[in-house]
Amino acid sequence: MIMYTPVPPEILWYEEGKEEVQLIEGAVEGIPVQLKLANGHNPVVERVLSTDPAHFLKRACQPGNEVNGDCAKI
Repeated sequence: MIMYTPVPPEILWYEEGKEEVQLIEGAVEGIPVQLKLANGHNPVVERVLSTDPAHFLKRACQPGNEVNGDCAKI
């Protein structure tokens, strides 16, 4: 089965008792991003919220990149 949807898989296949992921909006180098917070770890970029195509090419803002305390919460 192939499912094409913009909905994240965590929402589609929610499992009871699984660790909740907290998502916040922040800015990395002035670029708005969505950050995923995990217990005891630095925030990780989940997705870029900017509409400027050049922001998607910046290494610091790429999804999966760990942010080392230099992000501003929006």
